[in-house]
Amino acid sequence: MMLVIRPARVRFGSDDWDDVLRVAIESLSVEVAEEWDDEGPNLMYADSTRRKTTVRVIQELDGDDLLDPEIGDEATLHVEVDRGNDSDARVVSCTAMVQSVSYSLSGSRSSREIRLIAVSSRGDVEPVNVVGG
Repeated sequence: MMLVIRPARVRFGSDDWDDVLRVAIESLSVEVAEEWDDEGPNLMYADSTRRKTTVRVIQELDGDDLLDPEIGDEATLHVEVDRGNDSDARVVSCTAMVQSVSYSLSGSRSSREIRLIAVSSRGDVEPVNVVGG
């Protein structure tokens, strides 16, 4: 769905997440309706009947990290995208639940990946909103 490189600001609930390198928002079909007819082997109909939207946040870490988000925490995620002027500024937001937190260590560099699952207010409403721009 979207990729944000070097967002201006990332906030989860009341916590600012500093030094975010990338935010990736992806949608996956977890249940598909498929139909064939008797005239041949090719699929005649397909529909995504259930979807799941996930968010990955990659942070660069320069020091100790003792306050990672808790698995199961749910809050509003705000990602501010600033492209140099007010007319291009956008805010991507969604309610999300922390699914996992993992770390990557490579030489003197460290990073943290936070995986979240976006939650919709109703089943027929997209969970991710983009305002501005």
